Amino acid sequence: RMSPAARTECYAQFRRALAPVADRAGESGVSIGVEALNRYETSVVNTVEQTIELIDGLPPSVGIMIDTYHMNIEEADPYAALAAAGPYVKHVQVSGTDRGAPGADHFDWPRFFTTLRATGYRGAVCIESFTAQNATIATAASIWRPLAPSQDRLATDGLRHLRKILGDPHRISTPPG
Repeated sequence: RMSPAARTECYAQFRRALAPVADRAGESGVSIGVEALNRYETSVVNTVEQTIELIDGLPPSVGIMIDTYHMNIEEADPYAALAAAGPYVKHVQVSGTDRGAPGADHFDWPRFFTTLRATGYRGAVCIESFTAQNATIATAASIWRPLAPSQDRLATDGLRHLRKILGDPHRISTPPG
């Protein structure tokens, strides 16, 4: 838990610490995406709104990394949050609402990608998943059961679903410029 004053100071410390890294990243053409995590993993930044506040005043090399798993938990309206994040989006990670394959869940994937397209983002969309077979990762991500028959199956099922929605896979995954 953080009081409003503690949160303000935490965010100020973050910006002071990240500023030189952000400057160097910008000089090198590298983007930094800050990810909001769900309440079970941190209390520092859980929503897009908090992430925008956190990165306020940093160079444009710093933006937001969208993660649908965390958004599904923390955002009252993940699609409105994505729209608000639009000008700041640097990277997008997708997974099912249970951290499994996109499409084997209740998330409105067509609406998500329609909203993402409207933001102007044209970077990579990556499936993020974890395995219960690595004890360290499983414990850190609270993966207590297999999310698919295999990691390869999770990836191929998720990719098949995303391609079905997106049609031409290059419509979203072609880097800008």
